[in-house]
Amino acid sequence: MSLTRKFFGKWLSLVLICVVAGCAAPLKQAIYLDSGFQPQVINQIILLPAIDARIDRKIEVNIQKQIREAGMEILNNNGYQVSLSDNIGGVTQIIEDDLKFGDPKWIKQLGPSEARYVMVLMLVDVATKLTFGSTGNAEVAGFLYNKEAGTIVWRDKGIGQVGQAGLMFMLMKGAMAGSAIDVAMNSLLSSIPKRP
Repeated sequence: MSLTRKFFGKWLSLVLICVVAGCAAPLKQAIYLDSGFQPQVINQIILLPAIDARIDRKIEVNIQKQIREAGMEILNNNGYQVSLSDNIGGVTQIIEDDLKFGDPKWIKQLGPSEARYVMVLMLVDVATKLTFGSTGNAEVAGFLYNKEAGTIVWRDKGIGQVGQAGLMFMLMKGAMAGSAIDVAMNSLLSSIPKRP
């Protein structure tokens, strides 16, 4: 690999990190947060498989890595103990309408029977655009339920937008989707209060 190519690759990586870091989401209010929410009583969150709710799936995304595993890492950093489970429980499938509606009977069947708090993360949309540079946009959503009570505890969405102008950034179009998802995930989970 030539010296110029090595330098260019490292430079692009550094710029991409700066773009993502510069777009870090500030703390925000959730769409819904139970008024009695107490992070200290949540001993464990069971994170179920992430849902791909996109209409247009042209952009390849590793949903479980970029949404579910990223969500687990952010929650761990916020003081929560998180376990992954592929057991969706007594529900036949997990769809967006069921997640939003929050029927108590459905919630009580969601996830492993021994779980108390279960979470589902969802990719709503991701897109990239090539102009004189490149941009990426992503939208994600998340739902945290108290199975025991059959209630929704927290619900929110996160938006991620990244981009840079210039000829060199036209080559980065492929990386923009992942960067936008990272920003959206940080935005989404910033509205869950940290666990002491």
